[in-house]
Amino acid sequence: MKTLRIVIFILIALAQLSVPAMMAWGRVQTLAHGRVWKLKTAPIDPEDAVRGRYVMLRFDAEDTYRQPDQLKSVDSLYAIIKEGADGFATVDHLSFSPDPGDSAMKVEPGGFWDGQQRIVFPFRYFWVTEKNAPAAEQAYRENSRRGQQNAFVTVRIRNGDSALEQLYIDNKPLPEYLDAQAAKK
Repeated sequence: MKTLRIVIFILIALAQLSVPAMMAWGRVQTLAHGRVWKLKTAPIDPEDAVRGRYVMLRFDAEDTYRQPDQLKSVDSLYAIIKEGADGFATVDHLSFSPDPGDSAMKVEPGGFWDGQQRIVFPFRYFWVTEKNAPAAEQAYRENSRRGQQNAFVTVRIRNGDSALEQLYIDNKPLPEYLDAQAAKK
């Protein structure tokens, strides 16, 4: 009887550990094998730029969809991505199911007004070390405003899953950009 309890305990423990392990494994596989897309960032309210140790991101591509109002109550919504002439990803259309390939990203409806459906990408924060947070916030704010949009991110998409890969400022990965700015001082 004691052996049976131990076996049941071990099985339950393994089951509980398998869920987060599967989620982490899926994200690792997306980052390792997913297709890379570049997304332009959009200006943000400077008051909400950084809360703690992350840069809060906003994207141009989240705002521009003429779709029926019925999307407000949808459980699964996918943005089908295409590459624009400038090399940046744009949303081609919204779908209730992922298209085959590495161009469908799960999104959430973000509101409907003035005949346009806003969507919300699953990645809103780019995590940085606490030491780099103030400089990262300032760099993002200065390079993501109207008239000077020199910030973008790379995102990997695989089988409907998406993962934020890197934030670029002035065509440099954020850590490289911050190092170059610190060397100028």
